[in-house]
Amino acid sequence: MPLHSHVHVDRPLSNFAVQYRNRKLIGAEVAPFVMVNNKSDEYFIFTKKDRFTVPETIRGPKGSANEADWTTSTSTYGCVDNALRHFLSDAIVANQDTPIQARQRTVSFLTDLLLLAYERQVSSLVTTAANYGASYKATLSGDDQWDQYDTSDPIGDVETGKAACFVEPNTMIIGEEVWRKVKHHPQILDRIKGGARGGDPAIVKPELVAEIFEVERLLIGKAKYNSANAGGTASYSYVWGKDAVLAYIDPDVDLENVSAFKSFMWRQMTTDAGYKVRTYRDEEKGGGGEWIEVEHSYDLEAVCTDVAYLIDAVIG
Repeated sequence: MPLHSHVHVDRPLSNFAVQYRNRKLIGAEVAPFVMVNNKSDEYFIFTKKDRFTVPETIRGPKGSANEADWTTSTSTYGCVDNALRHFLSDAIVANQDTPIQARQRTVSFLTDLLLLAYERQVSSLVTTAANYGASYKATLSGDDQWDQYDTSDPIGDVETGKAACFVEPNTMIIGEEVWRKVKHHPQILDRIKGGARGGDPAIVKPELVAEIFEVERLLIGKAKYNSANAGGTASYSYVWGKDAVLAYIDPDVDLENVSAFKSFMWRQMTTDAGYKVRTYRDEEKGGGGEWIEVEHSYDLEAVCTDVAYLIDAVIG
């Protein structure tokens, strides 16, 4: 007799997974999701110079308008399935005051872990120096690092990075450890309140710091993960490290527009959404119960690397 039977795509639970959000995670804001109908395909890359080469526009009385042409190249994406499952025994469900909560809690637990794995992948993509050209990255050391308050120049470093990008970045991305140092930097305090004073300290908020750096958004990665091997003593680390990233990220991202990073997410055929929740019975495990499995499929890409800039090791 098979262990699994009656595999079912649960639409209400799938919708719950789609709507679920962990507000400590910033991955989907750094590499916004672009829904795609094919798990793998090509996407167009427009030739940059076509949009910035100014042609002759004057047309004579008997002449024809000059032709302005645009060309493209292509790149490819390939969405990879990511899935986790959890077993709910009938005994556990029977002892719940409201059984639906056990199923929703399971979906939120699994979705949280999937999103945490995604967050780590996004962090790795955008903070890996090899993903940037030589003109689009810098590494700080010694007195230049931002936790060296007397000698460092974070505003100058950010200005240098912004100037290097072809499109001015609208987003700055840092981790919690960097934020703890930046918000106390004299350069920042001086611009917020003319310098902090004893008994009347400057109040530093991300929105104000974003204004100082002249970006629309300051994203601060606060998520942690257990970096120990399974079964070992837990050791918690921040997902986002000691770097700063400047990037232009289109808030209305689509398949073709300019954005430094994108996440191509396959539209699940059975749910017409990015997430799918399957449920199926297992009569042998735990005296009988239900497996709940959450799945999504995506591919992360750095698609426009000339609109992003990495400042590595901004603190020691």
